[in-house]
Amino acid sequence: MSDAITPPKIFNVQDVFSVYSKIVLATSAALRRALTSSLPSLKSESNAPPVDTNVVKLEECEEEFDMTKREAKFAFRSTDLGSWDSTGTPHDGSNNSSSDPMTIQHWAVVIHFPRGKKTYVFQAWGDNGLLQAGRAENVNREVFEKATYFGTTETDPCELMAKAKQVSTGEYRILGNNCQTWVKDFVRLVSPELLTSLYVKIPATRLK
Repeated sequence: MSDAITPPKIFNVQDVFSVYSKIVLATSAALRRALTSSLPSLKSESNAPPVDTNVVKLEECEEEFDMTKREAKFAFRSTDLGSWDSTGTPHDGSNNSSSDPMTIQHWAVVIHFPRGKKTYVFQAWGDNGLLQAGRAENVNREVFEKATYFGTTETDPCELMAKAKQVSTGEYRILGNNCQTWVKDFVRLVSPELLTSLYVKIPATRLK
């Protein structure tokens, strides 16, 4: 009696694509957990108000003429990337109260001038593969009050714009040249002491 020969199993293209998709999803989830596990204290402020003003690319901002040096208060603002639109550009800066605390964070700097009552938000984001920096002006002061204050220095809006334009941008990379590295480079240019204060106030920012 001869042994029966079992025909080889044939995988169709749909089966292969299904397996590949599952591998990609699992890898993406693992990467997301790895990225966020080193930032345990950087959960978004669920009660933070929206910026409620447009974030304008630095090269498109109107010329800044305020050169009166005075006290400027700096605060750190983190936002779930889920609060941004599908293109990766800022939506309204709002934080979702039901957001996943493990979501990768977007960082921004909120700067308030008590004298003159001006509040700005500086930040960067990925735009068509490049790191794009921008500024929002005439921001509601509540945005500053809900962010995490980390230091004060003397500067002016004109100088801040000049410093922001000096920060290197280039190719956007989620693991090397992103909104978080831009924020730290900007703060360092304004004042190295301010960056030290940021690390002291929010130690997890040093890890990036």
